[in-house]
Amino acid sequence: MGAVRLGSTTCALPDSRTPSGELRGRWWLIASFVFCPCHLPLTLGLMALIGGGSALGAFARGNGMAIGVAVTALWLAGTARGFWLIRQANQVAAAAQRRENREVRSYEAEYVGSLWHGDFHHGRLKVLTPGGRWEPPIVLGILDDHSRLGCHLQWYLSETTEDLAHGSSQAIQKRGLPRAFMTDGGGAMIAEEFIEGLQRLGIVHEKTLPYSPYQNGKQECFWATLEGRLMEMLDGVPELTLEFLNEVTQAWLEIEYNRRPHREIGCSPVERFAQARDVLRPSPSSDALRDAFRMEVSRTQRQSDGTISLDGVRFEIPRRYRHFRKVSVRYARWDLRRVDLVDPRSGTLLSPLYPLDRQANADGQRLLFPRDAPVTTDEKPPAGQDGPEPPKSAPARGEKELPPLLKRILDEYSAQGLPPAYLPKNPPSNQGETP
Repeated sequence: MGAVRLGSTTCALPDSRTPSGELRGRWWLIASFVFCPCHLPLTLGLMALIGGGSALGAFARGNGMAIGVAVTALWLAGTARGFWLIRQANQVAAAAQRRENREVRSYEAEYVGSLWHGDFHHGRLKVLTPGGRWEPPIVLGILDDHSRLGCHLQWYLSETTEDLAHGSSQAIQKRGLPRAFMTDGGGAMIAEEFIEGLQRLGIVHEKTLPYSPYQNGKQECFWATLEGRLMEMLDGVPELTLEFLNEVTQAWLEIEYNRRPHREIGCSPVERFAQARDVLRPSPSSDALRDAFRMEVSRTQRQSDGTISLDGVRFEIPRRYRHFRKVSVRYARWDLRRVDLVDPRSGTLLSPLYPLDRQANADGQRLLFPRDAPVTTDEKPPAGQDGPEPPKSAPARGEKELPPLLKRILDEYSAQGLPPAYLPKNPPSNQGETP
């Protein structure tokens, strides 16, 4: 294990020297060559010869097409796996060489809000879900670089772009709009919805280099504090649920971590956040944030019925835009309730789009393209987005009570009279919605 010194905190880094990775990739390529379609007749003949007089041989002689498709699929899968292993080994080697050839220095943004850090972390404890399963939760943490303030901390059961946008929006509403946001190159961080959302909000997206967690060292070291303080207090709590975990996490973040003196800055994060100069901007509204974290795509309008297809669902284009051959729409793949037609040049929202209702169109009534009535884009906030109920005083969980320190933190947090500073991620209302 390697380590990079960041002030007075040492962050462990994974060993990136994996010479066997490229060797495994080459072996995958060699093994996959056996199933290459270029010598498929020889492969089929060999299978028939080996299985001659058996059920395998009879199956090979009578199902040559199906076996050919299966063999080709095996070759493609094995070849892709081999090239992926080789590419990963090369990236690891490049990261190791870069760390050896270039110095690593600590850094700190000059102002509050100049740079935020965001990352996911897999917790070591499991939570009990409503379905009666124990699942490991994943926490999204967002920190301010200059003050080390925890802008937002929330647990989820997945690591998707929806979770990232959900947590980032709450951090922005709590603290304001930052100037830059640093993440790694995970799938959720490089999704189109998140990248385009940061661009619309005027936030620079900075990504760390592959296999270089030390570039996001403050965030990585924060996870050690989380595991060593909060998770240790929850270690003996039975029947730990996601709701209760989020409740105590908000209390621990605001009462202990943000108010406790930080060795690197010489004061508590909340004191430095309040006293230092900042470059934060006011937060947009909830609807504006939901509209921001969406991707913009182009679709060809079907002239027969004036519809387009998004993720297998057909949406009707308003009659006033029936002459558009190409249309640009903005939507999030996890929420097809909010789909808008937009002007690709200015980004102006033209009209909301709704799914095709074939039953309503079956009445046979058709208009002669009169002038459309004004279309409003006002929508009621989704049900259940008013925030959770105020926290209760620390109860006993099962047969064992909470640790005294955690009970005191929860009581102090409850005495403020404010609800927990997070919005629960509601499950889909029906099976047809994308999770």
